[in-house]
Amino acid sequence: MLEQGTILEGRYEIKRKLGEGGFSYVYLAYDREKRRNCAVKEITKLHNKLACYMSYKEVTLIWKLQYPYFPEIEEIIEKEHVIYIVMEYLEGETLDKILKRLGPQSQTDVVKWSRDLCFLLEYLHNCNPPVIYRDMKPANIMLQTSGNLRLIDFGAIWEGEVYPEQNRISYGTGIWPSLDAKEDINLGTKGYAAPEQFEEKGKIDVRTDIYGLGVTMYQLLTGKDPCQFPSEQYKLRYWNWRLSKKLEKIVWKCTRLNPEERYRSCKELREDLEIFAKSKKM
Repeated sequence: MLEQGTILEGRYEIKRKLGEGGFSYVYLAYDREKRRNCAVKEITKLHNKLACYMSYKEVTLIWKLQYPYFPEIEEIIEKEHVIYIVMEYLEGETLDKILKRLGPQSQTDVVKWSRDLCFLLEYLHNCNPPVIYRDMKPANIMLQTSGNLRLIDFGAIWEGEVYPEQNRISYGTGIWPSLDAKEDINLGTKGYAAPEQFEEKGKIDVRTDIYGLGVTMYQLLTGKDPCQFPSEQYKLRYWNWRLSKKLEKIVWKCTRLNPEERYRSCKELREDLEIFAKSKKM
C-alpha cells in the first residue's frame, strides 16, 4: 500500500486513498508532468492471481479500445509483485448514489441515459471479437456535471462470447507465474447479472448486457433493489402505475430470463427507446 506523499516513478504524487478491494487499492494522485489529478490503481500479484490477471486484462483492453465513455489510461507501470495503472481521475456522482439521494429517477432521464449506454454497448458488441461488459449496474455508471455518462468499472469485461467453463481456465503469461486455474473470477453482480452468467451451460453474449441494462433501468425507475425484488417478477407499474406501459414493455423484454426472448441487439433496444422518447414529446 502506498503512503501519502509517495512519488511514483518520480512523477505521480500520492494524495490519498480513494478505495480498496480484495487485492487492489485506488489512490488520488497528482501528475507533476501534466499538472493535473489522476487516479492510480495498485494491483498486487501475490493474492488470487487469476483475479489479479483479470484486472490487468481489464485495463489493457480499455487501453486498446480508447473509447470516450471509458476512463483514459495514462500508463501501466509493472513491478515484480505489483502493477500500477495510472488513469484519468473522473469527477461526478454514480447513479446508485443519485438514486439513494433523490429516489427514483424520471422516465425522461432514464431513457436518455439508457440510449447513451446502448451506443456504448453497441460499440463494444461490434468489436471483432465482440466485447461483453457483463456488469452493468447503477454503481458502475458515473454522471458527470457536463451530463455525460462514464463507466467506471470493467472488472468483468470480456472479449468474445463466453461459456462458464472458460472462467475456470488458466490465463497465465510470463508476468503471472503459477497462476491457479481453479481460482474463481467475477462473473457480474447478483441481481443485475443475467441468469446465464451463473448457469453451467449458459452462453454469454450481447443479450447478457441487454439484461443488465434492463435491470439498471428498472432500478432507476422504481428505486427497488433487484436482489430483493427481481425485475422479472415485478413489472415497473407494480411499483408506480404512473410509469408508461410502453416503457414497462421495453424493460420487461430486456429482462426476460430466456435470452431468446430479449432484444437481439442494443440497436434494437435503442430504436425502441428513441421511438418512446419521440412519442413522449408529441
